[in-house]
Amino acid sequence: MINTLKNSLNKTDTKNIWLIAVPIILGTLWDPIIGLIDTSVAGHFESEKYLASLTYGNNIIHIFYWVFGSVGMAITGFTSQKSGLKDSSKIFKILITSIAFMLSVSILINIFQFPLWNIFSIIFNQPNEIEILTKDFFSIRIIGIAPQLIIMSTSSWFLGIKKPNIIFKTMSVVGVSHIALLIVFTNYYNMKLNGIGYATTISQWIGLGYVLIESTRVIKKLKISITLKLLPKEDIKLLLESFLNLFVRTGMLQSIYLVGTYVSSSFGATILASYGIFLQLTGFSYMVIDGPTLGSSPLLGENYVSNRINEFKRIYHNAFFSGIITAIFFTMIYLVFGKNLISLITNIETVRLESFKYIYLVSLIPVISVLSFQLDGAFSGMLKTREMRNTMIFSSVMYFISIFALTKIFDNYGVWISYAIFALLRGVSMNYYMKKIIKNLY
Repeated sequence: MINTLKNSLNKTDTKNIWLIAVPIILGTLWDPIIGLIDTSVAGHFESEKYLASLTYGNNIIHIFYWVFGSVGMAITGFTSQKSGLKDSSKIFKILITSIAFMLSVSILINIFQFPLWNIFSIIFNQPNEIEILTKDFFSIRIIGIAPQLIIMSTSSWFLGIKKPNIIFKTMSVVGVSHIALLIVFTNYYNMKLNGIGYATTISQWIGLGYVLIESTRVIKKLKISITLKLLPKEDIKLLLESFLNLFVRTGMLQSIYLVGTYVSSSFGATILASYGIFLQLTGFSYMVIDGPTLGSSPLLGENYVSNRINEFKRIYHNAFFSGIITAIFFTMIYLVFGKNLISLITNIETVRLESFKYIYLVSLIPVISVLSFQLDGAFSGMLKTREMRNTMIFSSVMYFISIFALTKIFDNYGVWISYAIFALLRGVSMNYYMKKIIKNLY
């Protein structure tokens, strides 16, 4: 494997991967920044009920983003393949079809928002005071579902045609307008939680306007054939199948974190708080490690569909090397400065001391996870969503078995040992499929 990497390393390929990856990483950073600002603002209102309602409401809205955001990987892969075939008519039809799909979904969500709210209200079972506040917040945020889902699908399309700068600019437009509107609504009009809701929703509509303008500009510049027709039935069927596979994959991934949270909570509030800290640390590292994955995905899709085997393998190995370097960097940072980072996140002594116990184990997670991350990008570009689904199901089942078995032996260490096993098995099982795919290319 090492010799293969040495022979495949290419400065041009690495540069091309990072030229796509860096704008996406920077654009993605707007999400935690906005989340932190909103939390800080809500945390300074006169009652903690506003902060609780913000968390509650955001968690509900993000369910829709998670469910329908899964289709983005399929859009990127499908677009990159049509780009590789120089099929400009299909490239435009993918954009129109994805926008039409997200718009239809958003309309249905808005039509059924009241029964949906009642379902969430029963599931989460919050105190009446929190319910009243959150219901108003939810009714405001739901208006932003359509622009956000369309932005997500359009961004996936831009990634497929290798236009990551537009993704960064769109996220920046949303982020800057959100902060400006937040100041106006909460500071000047004292609208409290509803002010945060309006700032979020209006900024999403502003972002949608910007991304549609950019779409028109890019279509003209690239001379993409314009037609108001949707994709043919067979292509729509392929996209829907890919979406369902990715939905299952993402659902299983989310269940990993839910089970981890549940098991950690069984050990008490201190260990649960520690688990939350490590989710933040690993989550931040994943945002950067995912860069080469996203950067390589459209390049791999183009070369795969064009049957350029040598180029495909070379780009894959260069992306994998970039991912390894990035993962090692975070592992070293967490090994050396992990305790300092934990102390920055919390000043609660019991949580700090508990977290110190697991820092060396958690520090290895980025390196263990890197193979599965890179293969996600490759499989997405190739539209091998069935394999992504199957490997996730297998790895998740093994995680569920190991976490309940190992925590009985190693207590909370078992949570992170199980997660390491999950990440390793996902990478190994995906690599098994990858070898078969490459073999069939010859």
